[in-house]
Amino acid sequence: MIYILSILSILSITFIIFIKIQKELYLKKIIKGFELANSFNDCETGEHILRIKNYSILIAEELNCSKFFIKEIEKYSSLHDIGKIGISEVIIKKPGKLDEKEFEEVKKHVKIGWKLIKDLSVSKIAENIILYHHEKYDGSGYAFGLKKEEIPLEARIVAIADVYDALRQKRCYKESYSHEKAVEIIKNERGKHFDPMIVDIFLKNNGKFKEIFDCA
Repeated sequence: MIYILSILSILSITFIIFIKIQKELYLKKIIKGFELANSFNDCETGEHILRIKNYSILIAEELNCSKFFIKEIEKYSSLHDIGKIGISEVIIKKPGKLDEKEFEEVKKHVKIGWKLIKDLSVSKIAENIILYHHEKYDGSGYAFGLKKEEIPLEARIVAIADVYDALRQKRCYKESYSHEKAVEIIKNERGKHFDPMIVDIFLKNNGKFKEIFDCA
């Protein structure tokens, strides 16, 4: 009897582990699908997504974040702009500055992105990155006007990673900036757009950011 119960326990544990692995594989496929769809719809590239992951990992490690946090931000930072799938290509790929109405449409992508993943049982970190990475430290960002530590740490990290790469990268609406110019812009946004603590880490490690960009 004890032997049978032991076998049943082992089978139950094995089944639970199997289900967990299958769920992880399913989520990975979904994430890859979103990444691919977004790269077709936006000016961004697969290299941009990879660099965002690497910048975010670098910052999180410098902040001495937990291994779990670092793994989560590595896994989900690529989803930051998936909501742009729901924004018209005419706006997303417009070769020039957006007017006020167009920009209001673009702002909707954070809530669209959240709706796309909210029923997939992904982590809160994924939701926070998607919803809040366009918030600004001084409260002037969107879509909720959060400020300072109201903004989840993972969103504050991805915000600076995303902006640095966007500045460096040639987009359909802008030319690329040099590393030095990007550093200057981010430095000037310390305490305004970006968390001062994270800007200081960026400035300390800006050479590593350049290496990540140049090597991708």
